[in-house]
Amino acid sequence: MPASVLQKAAGALAASPLLNRGKRLFAENSSNWNLPLTKLDKAWAGSWLILDHYAKGAFPPQFLDQQKAYQAEKDYRFSIPGMTAAEVAHANMTKPFWFNAGARHYFLHFNRLAASLEKTGVKPPAKILELGCGSGWMSEFLATMGFDVCGTTIAADDIADASRRIKSLEAKGLAPALKYVAAPMESVHTAVGTGSFNAVFVYEALHHAFDWREAVRSSFACLKPGGWLFLCNEPNVLHTFISYRVAKLSNTHEIGFCKSELVTELRKTGFQKIVSNGAKLHCWFRPHWLLAQK
Repeated sequence: MPASVLQKAAGALAASPLLNRGKRLFAENSSNWNLPLTKLDKAWAGSWLILDHYAKGAFPPQFLDQQKAYQAEKDYRFSIPGMTAAEVAHANMTKPFWFNAGARHYFLHFNRLAASLEKTGVKPPAKILELGCGSGWMSEFLATMGFDVCGTTIAADDIADASRRIKSLEAKGLAPALKYVAAPMESVHTAVGTGSFNAVFVYEALHHAFDWREAVRSSFACLKPGGWLFLCNEPNVLHTFISYRVAKLSNTHEIGFCKSELVTELRKTGFQKIVSNGAKLHCWFRPHWLLAQK
């Protein structure tokens, strides 16, 4: 069936009374990030948005302008509807200590990363590099454990906030081996050096990269021989659909990965050993946890 016919059908469905609720919910969400939405509400709003954008040729999303994508990531805290930049910064700096399910989610995942480091023999004071660290909480935790950590993110505002974590640890009488550097994932090796890290990890951030393949290659360059790359909780294929609403609200990348695509790229890059630490029956939905050794 020609794409134009499908687009017309999608447009007609999006404009029908059946999707009025989804259109209304997305309009409300566009001015209030914290709008209380049930899973069904999110499905209604997301479905309307995907159909409407598909009809207009805007879905699936395409990312063609690197500098525009970089700027969108830098402007994230200024783009959240209904929240000031200060409110977004506060949420980032209190992460993961949120009194909701999010806290349990983050603590469980940090424990999973720590267990993976231990399993692969990466122990303090090994050098660890984090890509897409945001406000830097995971890097802070690892530095407190005794690792020598460098957290990287593209946004200078995030670096400024994250650097306050170093002062916080020093105020406790600790002398953490911790620093934060502004650098895109695709060229992080040019900012932090090559062949000097025992481990590189990226947590829920690779899918925000403009070119995730370049990010994998840059990570490989940062590692010592025998070093490990950890891809942690990266979304599966259906994430492109499920989180399209969030992507439009925040003006950022929200794409999902096919596991075979990730594994193929890791092998092509030169990783010798690849271990899947995620669910065997992922059903295109459950996130990926992959370990790869140089």
